[in-house]
Amino acid sequence: MTAINPARLKMQIAALGEDLSQPDRFKAQLHELLSFYSVRIRQTRLANTSRTLKTYQAPKPVILALENEITERLEDEPEAGFALLDELWEESWIEFRQLAIHVLALLPSDQPDRITRRTQAWLENCSSEEIRRLIMTKAMSRLARDKPRESLQFIDGLISSGSKEELQAALFGLEFFAVDPSYPNLPLLFKHLSKILLAEGAGLSKEISALLRILAARSEQETTYFLLEQLVPNHNPRILRVIRQVMGDLTQDNQDLLREKINKFRN
Repeated sequence: MTAINPARLKMQIAALGEDLSQPDRFKAQLHELLSFYSVRIRQTRLANTSRTLKTYQAPKPVILALENEITERLEDEPEAGFALLDELWEESWIEFRQLAIHVLALLPSDQPDRITRRTQAWLENCSSEEIRRLIMTKAMSRLARDKPRESLQFIDGLISSGSKEELQAALFGLEFFAVDPSYPNLPLLFKHLSKILLAEGAGLSKEISALLRILAARSEQETTYFLLEQLVPNHNPRILRVIRQVMGDLTQDNQDLLREKINKFRN
């Protein structure tokens, strides 16, 4: 890896920024820059497919400088961002897709379908859990902040599909809202989560538990009530595993409430 000289990096990034409105040239120059700073090039196999994503393993300061330059340039010409992100996503390199996600997060949300169409296409095109999480938590972030209703409608569509991959993506999207202390409508998040629990049977306990822990940190009482409501006759057996995984995040009183109701079904 080439040592990072801040002055040289700044000049290289500025020169690259000049080509932002010419996606083909920008891509070629970006490959040169990332190769210059690469630790080593390797391939990362995507789960359940024969496709691979390559990575330059570029140092974080280089990626951060690229993101800052792109952010500054797109403030004056946001429309250039849509053409750029489509070209970036076509490259089977982790760094390119991360930058495409960064670009989509910057773009105006006044036409939500321009964002959700790309988000849907990207989810269908990528099996990398890391990238899929970034799509739902970062690429969708501006739409989620500006137009939460439209964003949650998109998440509801993912839930309705019923596939494991889209249910997982929906959970990532709900997590974005759950961690935002300014988002007030926790009952709506629980409503969406309830739909996932009804449909889910494909091993997403880890993601469900992660979301419940975040919700419990926001409102333990609402989370406990939600879990109690799931313990009904013919409940999904997976809910017991989820409860065990999140139990330690609750107060002793709420743990006792859950254990009491679980024992009623066992007896």
